[in-house]
Amino acid sequence: MHPISAGPLKVVGHTFPSDDVVLAQHVRELLEREWGPDPAAIAAGIQSALRPTYPNVTASVRSDVAGFGDTVIYVFRDGSGTRVMDVDSWIDEPTTARVVTGAAGVYVEANEAAARVFGRAVGAIIGRPAGSFSRPDARVDDGDALWASLDRTQRLHSFAIVCRGDGSQARVEFVTVKDGDGAGRHVTYVRECH
Repeated sequence: MHPISAGPLKVVGHTFPSDDVVLAQHVRELLEREWGPDPAAIAAGIQSALRPTYPNVTASVRSDVAGFGDTVIYVFRDGSGTRVMDVDSWIDEPTTARVVTGAAGVYVEANEAAARVFGRAVGAIIGRPAGSFSRPDARVDDGDALWASLDRTQRLHSFAIVCRGDGSQARVEFVTVKDGDGAGRHVTYVRECH
């Protein structure tokens, strides 16, 4: 991550796993807030802000013996740096929720499983901008940064909170694959986390 000022400190965030660019964008945006001069309070604030979406997240300040210079906050999405999510075991299942986003960032296709996850009819999903059903406080502010990351990495893999049509919420894991349904048609696979 790029160093971002937090009050009088120069604070750098490092996220694990390093390929979760959505988590990294959340942390980047959180570091832009005014936190004050206490690194431990910054780490606690970041952890607290991320917990609704990432319930196992931990954030801690790098030990003084680990290095010199900037204040570094380590953010572990899964409570440690060792867990790797098993993607391939579920995205190819025919029952997996699937939406397709066009080049304009709008849903152009959704299956019935996606309708169940989003708690809306397929027709109510299609035509809405990507992220429309995510809880606002769990959504990144700079969606363009995520699209740019998708262009670079070809894949996004993270978590979100979906607001269903009946007002209930569901924590979901998602994988977005650039051009997964042809040029300019990005596929997102979604499953509920229990």
